[in-house]
Amino acid sequence: MGLTSDDTELGMMLPLRSGPSIAEYQQTLVEEFGEAVFENIPAMLCSERSAEGLGDAVIFSADSNDSGAHFYFDGCESESLLFRLKGVLAREDYKKALIFVELGDFIFMFFSDLKYLFEGRYYFDVPRMIYRRASRRAKRVRLEGAITLRKAGGAEMVGQLHDFSPSGASFYAPRDSYKPGDNVLAEFTIADCGTCETVVTVVRVQEEGAPAGQCLVGIRMSLTRDQKKRAEHLYLCKKAEEIQKRPEYSRNTRIF
Repeated sequence: MGLTSDDTELGMMLPLRSGPSIAEYQQTLVEEFGEAVFENIPAMLCSERSAEGLGDAVIFSADSNDSGAHFYFDGCESESLLFRLKGVLAREDYKKALIFVELGDFIFMFFSDLKYLFEGRYYFDVPRMIYRRASRRAKRVRLEGAITLRKAGGAEMVGQLHDFSPSGASFYAPRDSYKPGDNVLAEFTIADCGTCETVVTVVRVQEEGAPAGQCLVGIRMSLTRDQKKRAEHLYLCKKAEEIQKRPEYSRNTRIF
């Protein structure tokens, strides 16, 4: 499994890590990132900014059982890279860590060591080598819709969609309903746009920010050519609806 190109959250773009060392995990992704970069690394990392002024980051420790923790990348200070925890759980044994940072239109991958933790910020060494690739992601659209999920044993559940793109989506479900790596058959039903049925893989389960007793489940789709066309139709249908609701749309399409 490699990085997908159309997921919004960085964590959902990464393949599951279960067992390999961070060096082995990094090697599975090197080809997708291209050549290594050795020069102007501080300028590259510190000058790139996301639209919100913060980068999305995922940090893996050397522990082979660590599936990664979500962070904000807060930029650079005194020859250090600063990260702030995004969730509620993280490790402090980042003596050797593999870090992914998404800034603007790029994703960066590199090894680094934790220098110290101060006032909620993790200070890491500036790496001597990084890999960079274009994110080429399609923004997910927030929507109201239903997703029907059927497990291999026949159990069926209807969830509430949170967002959607042509290759990934997320939905709310009762806690402990799914775990990363689960494969289920999913049918998306979006009002005024249509339906799409495909096999999906659970890539992330997040309790933080979800309603009480619920979790936010992130999935990646396995699409045939026809299914991809249907998924793209649903996405473009909702995207067009989203654009038409923007104030600038009514101004720009006004007939004089």
